[in-house]
Amino acid sequence: MTEMRETAFIMQNVTERSLIIMDELGRATSSSDGFAIAWSCCEQLLSLKAYTIFATHMEKLSELATIYPNVKILHFYVDIKNNRLDFKFQLKDGPRHIPHYGLLLAERAGLPSSVIETARSITSKITEQEVMRMNVNELQYSSIQMVYRVAQRLICLKYSSQEQDAIREALQTLKESYLEGKLV
Repeated sequence: MTEMRETAFIMQNVTERSLIIMDELGRATSSSDGFAIAWSCCEQLLSLKAYTIFATHMEKLSELATIYPNVKILHFYVDIKNNRLDFKFQLKDGPRHIPHYGLLLAERAGLPSSVIETARSITSKITEQEVMRMNVNELQYSSIQMVYRVAQRLICLKYSSQEQDAIREALQTLKESYLEGKLV
């Protein structure tokens, strides 16, 4: 209940000048309710343009980056060697999907192998459906993201203090990158 009250306070008082730091929103709820609340809060914060740092274990929330071009996904690096998790505590760019991370933890904790095998079967079906949905979103929203990236760079160039030749060169590079579909 405490997390929900804190979230309610944030959502009722947020402005575009706010700095929001949220950790594991939606705990103490069902998986679907927690995910729905977290997604909804993210969309509300995006619409308000509040700078937000959102920490979560819900990998599905990384889908927001396929829909909203101003979402940046980061992760803490974890190395896996011989089914052992080695936490490096290094912040890296992009999502980091460790296949069956929860199952690796469950195995290390000593859950019975029959439970883990059943869980593997269930999670493979769920993962297959999620991958299909992510691919559809990426195809659907990639052109919007490309336009957003072009607009960002044009705004930067507009307010740049570079010489005109350097700006012309940057515009040419931007044009070529856009036409090749390689604008990142």
